[in-house]
Amino acid sequence: MKLYERFADKGYHTSIATTFGIDFGAYENIVLPRVRGAGCRNNMVIADRRMLTHALGGAGLPRQAGRLYTASGARTERLFHPKLFLQIGRKGGRLIIGSANLTAAGLAGNLELVTMIKCGTEDSGAQRLVAQAWHYLSGMADPAAPMLPAQQEWMLARAAWLRHAVPATEPVTLGDGTQAGLLVADRQSGIGTRLAALIDEPVKRLIVISPYWDEELAALSALQTALNPQETALLIDPKTNQFPPEAIKALARTGLYERDGFADGRFIHAKALIAETASADHLLIGSANCTRAALGTAAMAGHNEEAGLYRRLPADSAVATLNLTKLLDENKRISPEEIPPLDYNDDLAFDALSDSHPGTFSLHGDTLVWRPAAHVTEPASYPIELLGSSGETLNVDVEHIESAKGKLRYRIDIDDQLPAFARPLGKDTFSPAIITVIDVLEAAIRETHSGKTESALAQLDGETEASLTLLEVLDVLEKIENPEAGSPGDGISIPKVGHQPDGQNGPQHRTLNYEDFIAGRRTHQAGPLLHNTLGGSDVSIVRGFLNRIVGLKTLTVAPEDEDDEAIFKASFDLGDETDNAEAAMASGEEFDTKPPPTSRPEPDEGDNRQRSKQRKATQEQIITAVTNFSKRIDLKQEGGSLSPRDFLRLRAMLMILCAASWKGTDTGKDNQKGRTALQVLPVEGDSRTSWPYVIGRLLFKIFGGTNPAIRQLTLDSEHDQIPADLIECWATCFWCLQACLAAPLSQSERAKIARHVIPLANKTYRSTQLTKEELLAPTITDVMDGMSAQYAERLGIAPEAIARAHRTLCDSLSSEGNAVFGR
Repeated sequence: MKLYERFADKGYHTSIATTFGIDFGAYENIVLPRVRGAGCRNNMVIADRRMLTHALGGAGLPRQAGRLYTASGARTERLFHPKLFLQIGRKGGRLIIGSANLTAAGLAGNLELVTMIKCGTEDSGAQRLVAQAWHYLSGMADPAAPMLPAQQEWMLARAAWLRHAVPATEPVTLGDGTQAGLLVADRQSGIGTRLAALIDEPVKRLIVISPYWDEELAALSALQTALNPQETALLIDPKTNQFPPEAIKALARTGLYERDGFADGRFIHAKALIAETASADHLLIGSANCTRAALGTAAMAGHNEEAGLYRRLPADSAVATLNLTKLLDENKRISPEEIPPLDYNDDLAFDALSDSHPGTFSLHGDTLVWRPAAHVTEPASYPIELLGSSGETLNVDVEHIESAKGKLRYRIDIDDQLPAFARPLGKDTFSPAIITVIDVLEAAIRETHSGKTESALAQLDGETEASLTLLEVLDVLEKIENPEAGSPGDGISIPKVGHQPDGQNGPQHRTLNYEDFIAGRRTHQAGPLLHNTLGGSDVSIVRGFLNRIVGLKTLTVAPEDEDDEAIFKASFDLGDETDNAEAAMASGEEFDTKPPPTSRPEPDEGDNRQRSKQRKATQEQIITAVTNFSKRIDLKQEGGSLSPRDFLRLRAMLMILCAASWKGTDTGKDNQKGRTALQVLPVEGDSRTSWPYVIGRLLFKIFGGTNPAIRQLTLDSEHDQIPADLIECWATCFWCLQACLAAPLSQSERAKIARHVIPLANKTYRSTQLTKEELLAPTITDVMDGMSAQYAERLGIAPEAIARAHRTLCDSLSSEGNAVFGR
């Protein structure tokens, strides 16, 4: 196969790639664009920790690591050498295993050998091998690596079959009737020993392909002792000086074969063992060279982490399948005297690379977290240097906040350029470490839309208003994300990491109620990166849709992802609506964002009656939706917990009400003028349907009474600031309350509204527990200004009145010296 072509195969949302050495340019230019283009957006790279440090200390720094994928060192002190590429999707998985590193040579230059196993959601031999590979990789993943455990949980949440799949412990039977087994290194017995145990009949010929050999050919000798082949054939490239010619003289019935023109110009990096017997060919393809460290011997299990796929194939098929027949011809045989002496050129100081590894860094909002490596002593004494994506030093203030539980937290000032790397400075010399930018990565990790999701989102396509369709879309998206949930609203995004079963703890977070969360949080910061609770979820698209209605850009998108952002903007085009979109499209009408004004005939009395009937039906639907939302909140309160998603739904509901409201009443001759078909809630008249009352009742459910719903809001302690999606919700609530007070009401109605809404507004502002500075910061006022731009005119309200009233209330509450407000 052409390996790079396989990366473009569709059907997978997650990939985990392992490698010994890494070339970031090769991964980011060959692998990443293809997998992401195929919809695989949750991508992880696990490399040998020392080789990762070596790569970061060189000139070829990554440009997308920590933003579009994670790159971390393996959780082992042994040399980490397997080359696995595991992909997981909702309907199955795939394992590519072989000899290729994530380097330019491995992916496009060397002569490599790889093989592939695919499975579906049903139990099968192939599925058990894929599950075994996942079980092995989950043990190699560092739980302290930023986002890596959460990425794995995100994967499992979207691949229920993998949670229940049974990992293979011995060779399995595949769909074609052949046997296969995944052999990974362990500390009990070497891969070579376990391969030999699978071969239960005399071996006619043992064929070994390996670019590297140990000096005494100890691994080869051990294989020959275990298998006792009648003949051994070694395929080598004598020009590489990687074979010990003197050692072969001690081995009987062993021949050397050279490439002699085969794939000239390409380094043979492939590794394979073929044991031919009378009834079968036993093939092992993988990462293991024919060395004591990789394959082990009878007396020792090997020193490396390795992985290979064993296949039991029909007799005399492997050599032909691998195109080795001509290479193993007697004419290709050479003598040891023709081979130059062994000359290892290993100049990497692994101990020094271990010492120069500083640990891991992550950035969430404006909080930088450093988890120092175990060998770093007195980490708080090291100043932190931040670097840009090209390795240039950034002039950024880094303020140490606290040190606790094996990590240090810093606050940094972020301008337009995000830091890409961090390096401690001091008595020791450290290589730069990748900064995992949590907010950007969460936005990048989103699943390609399924057919159901596309159908749900298609309902928003072309929408210019927050309509009841939004609530339907939220229900569908949450159910798709978590089909096992008992009720809508329990969907998942990037999950948080809890206790690790073996005592190794990764990032751990507690769930706090809003009161406790506020007690320990930092003042909310504005800037290009804001915490939010919806990362990695399609539900975040609804948040984006709401923000675009009010003129805000929400999700942080890496520069390389701008095409995706353009797609989303196109999906949620904010052009004017049409009363009958289906008929318009059927007739071939084209829609512009700003269509030219057209003259319409005056509606007759029959048209007015029909419009009134339609508005009445829509009005009832909206009132029912508000009632159902209140019942939903009651059920969540009984369960003792509301999530930020419930408050995204609150924000959507409020914007639906604003879109459905207007400044007039349903009485009088001109009640049809100046309003769209969606505007069905009058400013006054019937307290059941007038929008100030409807909005007031809805917000009273959340903030009023003796048991306001906000008390049951729970947040993850990983956020040290109020998440941006909640800030946007609070701002929407503030605007709606001020709109109720500024509505063009009759004097009597104004007095009634003020009597109820003024105390509710005071309590709402206090309940959010924002400081005066936060309440008047752009994170709040930009949302309120956007609401005014979208809705103030149709509601008959002056935007200046909203802004002035908001500031006045903030000043009033602040001057009271309330024990909660202004904390």
